[in-house]
Amino acid sequence: MAAAADRSPLDRLPDPFPEPPDHGVTGADHADLPVEQWVAEERAAQIRRSSIEAGRRKGGLAGAALAGSMLALRDIYEGPPKDQLPIEIEASGEPHDVDRDGISMTVDGVDVSSPPLPRLDPPD
Repeated sequence: MAAAADRSPLDRLPDPFPEPPDHGVTGADHADLPVEQWVAEERAAQIRRSSIEAGRRKGGLAGAALAGSMLALRDIYEGPPKDQLPIEIEASGEPHDVDRDGISMTVDGVDVSSPPLPRLDPPD
C-alpha cells in the first residue's frame, strides 16, 4: 500500500462521475414513451456525455467539471424542452396567395394595399 504522501491530490478526490443509483427503473417503465422522444433523449444524453469527456481530455478533472457545470447552467437557463406541437388553424376557404395576387385591406379606416410581387427567373 502506498503511503498517503506518495499519492497525488487528484487521487484523493471522489469520482466526479459515479455510477447512478439503481432506482428500479427499467426500459419497460418507459414503454409508453414514443420512440421519437426516447431517441431524442438518448441523443441528448450522448451529447452531454461526449461534451464532458471532451472537457476531461482537454483539461483533466477541471475540464470535465467545467463542462458539466456549463451543461447544468444551460439546462437551468433554458429550462426543460418544450413540446413542439403543430399549429392548426381552421379557415372557411383557401388562403390568398399574396405573392401572386397582392393584398388590399382597411385597417382602422385606412386603406392599405400592396401590389403582387414581380416574377423572377430562377437562378442558373
